[in-house]
Amino acid sequence: MGFQERIELQLKKISGQAIPLEIPPSPELGEYALPCFSLSKRFKKSPHDTAEDIASQFSLEGVTTQVNGPYVNFFIDKEALATSILPEAIKKTYGKGKEKKTVVVDYSGPNVAKHMGVHNIRSTVIGRAIYNLHTYAGHKTIGTNYVGDWGTNFGQLIVAVQKWSSEKKVKECGVKELNRVYVKFHKELEKIPSLEAEARAAFQQLEAENKDAKKFWKLFRDVSLADYNKIYQRMGISFDEIRGEAAAVPEAESTLKALKRFTKKDQGALVVPFKTMPPCLLIKSDGASTYGLRDLSTALYRIKKFSPDKVLYVVDVAQKLHFKQVFCVLKKFRKKNEDIFEHVVFGRLRFNDKSMSTRKGNIILLEDVLEKAVEKVMNTIKEKNPKLKNKQQVAEEVGIGAVIFHDLFSDRAKDIVFDWDQVLSLEGDSGPYVQYAHARCCSVLKKYKKEITAKISFALLTNKEEFSVVKLLASFPEILQQATAANKPSLLAKYLVDVASAFNTLYGHHTILDEDKDIAKARVFLVAATKNVLSLGLSLLNIKTPEEM
Repeated sequence: MGFQERIELQLKKISGQAIPLEIPPSPELGEYALPCFSLSKRFKKSPHDTAEDIASQFSLEGVTTQVNGPYVNFFIDKEALATSILPEAIKKTYGKGKEKKTVVVDYSGPNVAKHMGVHNIRSTVIGRAIYNLHTYAGHKTIGTNYVGDWGTNFGQLIVAVQKWSSEKKVKECGVKELNRVYVKFHKELEKIPSLEAEARAAFQQLEAENKDAKKFWKLFRDVSLADYNKIYQRMGISFDEIRGEAAAVPEAESTLKALKRFTKKDQGALVVPFKTMPPCLLIKSDGASTYGLRDLSTALYRIKKFSPDKVLYVVDVAQKLHFKQVFCVLKKFRKKNEDIFEHVVFGRLRFNDKSMSTRKGNIILLEDVLEKAVEKVMNTIKEKNPKLKNKQQVAEEVGIGAVIFHDLFSDRAKDIVFDWDQVLSLEGDSGPYVQYAHARCCSVLKKYKKEITAKISFALLTNKEEFSVVKLLASFPEILQQATAANKPSLLAKYLVDVASAFNTLYGHHTILDEDKDIAKARVFLVAATKNVLSLGLSLLNIKTPEEM
């Protein structure tokens, strides 16, 4: 049990309630702080007097207190902290939780028959990091890729392939060919409006289970998933289940029966009405099912198959109203659904103040972004470290890591403007910066060439730079808990930059392999603990950790 947990346990005994600690803004204010504003009501005293009362009752070996106005600040003995934390931080399971809930994470969800553009990266990498965090917390986590494999655009594609391509060419060229004819369809539509009616008729045939239409649909889906899997494999992304909208179509009828008492007709359409927002459309006036109905069917399927405690939808902010409607319908169906379903919102990715559009062909391919990132890293390696072994593998791991980290570092709720220089930056608050700190740790350990043992004097690790690293390593379990609870990988990404920065400062100010054997032994142990935390943290963000760069 770390110092934070022990302090919080003592405070719970004193106050009778669980009290979360804060991290002070300055080292001069200690390692942890307790604001006493809300507690003052319970103690029926002013916040300052409450802080004085708590400090007078608090007693824990290795910890001293100081009252600063309405705050109790906790100062941990440097040797005690190092002794408590470092033997834990060096373990491969440091910070691993023991939660036992079932969590479904819905992420990535590309639209079939379209390129995976750079805009697809957000759901993919945020969702995978959230999946990893919940798994490490101990949850039974199910990652599902709900691909967009149904809708009127399939009627458009069927017409487009029949007119301007062939099944053979689609099989040979995959999504590239589907994207070409999709763009052509919309250009021709401006000159020949009757194409829209042909596309609607083709989609109606698909909905009616027409054999030829289904054959086209399967071809489009198969070649798309084959292309997507190449990108997923390159990024280290995987799923426990890939299930698209089409799988929910046969379930629509039973879903409508289950929701019948909540629905009403509205101008020929079937909806679930609400008092405070637009109705949830289930069946259009022409009889076609909607995305909303398919999402409801999928949600009920997930409840039945997985019995989840949580279902997290990692989808951008544009779908906020949609999910609010869907979740309200599910709550009507079963009240406890209110606590199960959650929309994990992230901001939009914008492109030079323009909107991306597959119809217009205005899109940056995710594959191209990855390729350019790897190419840039390879050029840097050739320039700065031409003798590096496994150049291509390192370039791949660092380049792709740079792209992933760039996205995860920003708070997911914020919009991101796509900028090549920022995405491919190898310095500053970046993945390569953290990876390089990890590689530097590996280099030190490789040079040491001796057994790393906990039989050291932790009192030797008390200078400012060493203690800064120790304090950061101590907060790793808490950071993991916060990132998991808030579904915010950015908290972990920012923390890893802080650890890398603190370690680099230590490395720059002190000789790790000091002439004094005892000091060298203690610092090497600190390096090993740092390496472990950086490695664990990056792996949870789905980023590789090369040992040389």
